Amino acid sequence: MSKRIISHIGILSFFLSIFLTPANAVWKGSINFEDKRTVPILFHSDRVYCASGFLYSPRIVFSVAHSFFKENDLEKEQVTKRDAIWVGYPNDTLNPGVRRVSVEKYFISDGYKSRTAWTGGNRLTRINDFAVLVLKSPLPIDNKPVELLTPELHDQFIQSNEQINLTGYGAQLREHSGKECENRRPNSYQSTITSKIISAGSYTWTSTLNTRVAPGMPNLCDGDSGAGYTKLLPDRYIYLGASGAGSINQHNCETWPPALNSESINGADPVYLFTDLIAQAEKYVIDNPYVEPKTQNTGFNNKITITCIKGMTTKKISGITPKCPKGFKKK
Repeated sequence: MSKRIISHIGILSFFLSIFLTPANAVWKGSINFEDKRTVPILFHSDRVYCASGFLYSPRIVFSVAHSFFKENDLEKEQVTKRDAIWVGYPNDTLNPGVRRVSVEKYFISDGYKSRTAWTGGNRLTRINDFAVLVLKSPLPIDNKPVELLTPELHDQFIQSNEQINLTGYGAQLREHSGKECENRRPNSYQSTITSKIISAGSYTWTSTLNTRVAPGMPNLCDGDSGAGYTKLLPDRYIYLGASGAGSINQHNCETWPPALNSESINGADPVYLFTDLIAQAEKYVIDNPYVEPKTQNTGFNNKITITCIKGMTTKKISGITPKCPKGFKKK
């Protein structure tokens, strides 16, 4: 059974910088001009090892918890959080100098647990795999509101076999898998909402936001962890959750050939489980508002002018703290 099961795209391998030819993201994905909220999550100040995220508001980004730990949960339990993280601008093409802002604070559920199926346990999916990031400064954002998935809407989507969108910065070709994300741009694919309960034989499957992908169809790959599952409507986004909790029969950019001819199931945790986490982030933004930094020219528009006199001579002196010349008196 274990040979037929491949992990989801959650772990980023940190290799030496390698030049990559220009590539789209998402295996066999396509550009989606309707999705204007996808951002890259970056783990180095000037290089482009990446995951993906969804820009919920100018200073709040949704992603997955597992990307913010240093350990690879294919090898060991994740316990060490990253010290520094950056977020790029929506839909930018990645390069070493890509625009980015630093993450000021991030919130991960206390109940987060990494997978265990590769370290002696039997759980294929991560538990509470969700993170909310607060940015130091705001990013530009479109004016379409974001609606969050509810349990009732989730049930409706399951009954209707709803098609939903995912846009991410993941690799598109096998040779790009596990490498730096240079020259990637975000691409999209569609998947179908399926049952909350998934049978995985002797393994445990905990995710309840599950989607089906037919054989040979566009799918997730390395770097798509954290990309948002969304329903794109003309007047709003419906945000469902962040990709990355786990997968069954996922070939991961063809790196697991036995799964190429199988239907894959990709798991995630629905956003309605994390409303308290989102509320914490929103409160933090209110309590710690962004203050536009002062520039070198700040103050020049605050000049004042005084009139100085000496006998019949009058002079006007301007400045931030103007003073009359020697021998002159302020009028």
